Amino acid sequence: MSESAKINRHLLVWGLATIPFVAALMTWVDVPLALYFNSYRETWWADMFDFITNFASGLIWYPLAVLGIVFAWLRHKKRVPHPTRFLQELRAWLFMIAVMASSGTFVNAVKLAVGRERPRLLFRDGTTGFHPFALNIDDCGFPSGHTQSIWTAMLCLALLFPRLRILFFTAAVFVSASRIVIGAHYAADVAASLYVAFFAVLVWKRWFEKDGISVRLA
Repeated sequence: MSESAKINRHLLVWGLATIPFVAALMTWVDVPLALYFNSYRETWWADMFDFITNFASGLIWYPLAVLGIVFAWLRHKKRVPHPTRFLQELRAWLFMIAVMASSGTFVNAVKLAVGRERPRLLFRDGTTGFHPFALNIDDCGFPSGHTQSIWTAMLCLALLFPRLRILFFTAAVFVSASRIVIGAHYAADVAASLYVAFFAVLVWKRWFEKDGISVRLA
């Protein structure tokens, strides 16, 4: 079996497993877990996660990718006759932008289509409903956009700089967990976004490396 076929099979199996897992979280875990963390909302460690969650913002990771392109051009602009390294770095950072942009667009579309209420409405009104196509993305929590953002960014950086992958994965775990701890999302919202992130990274990685040249930079 080819490597591409193996990836497709793994993504299919993972996707099929994610559906019942997310459904189980919605049915039995999301509400009690959200209420549990909300009971500790005024603690120092909740405040810590309140700070950590800010690192999920795409306003950090998109500029980082753009800066990577700028710095690559500045380093290699005098090597125009032999631009191979610049093109490799350019492609690596474009890979990260493509992953984040495509998965972010998909997640926002699903948010609007599903219209799942966020935990804050549970805390305020005691409701946990769905409002498909309500066109109020602020109250649409499924899947988690911040989880998609941090995991796509960290997975891409782990591929670009594999020696630092433990650092990137640790950051992704803590930031995505913060979405549950601070009551911004249910556990199912985060779990669904994990699959979206890995799917986008693997699909785009295969496309960007179709000529056999890795996106790895160091």
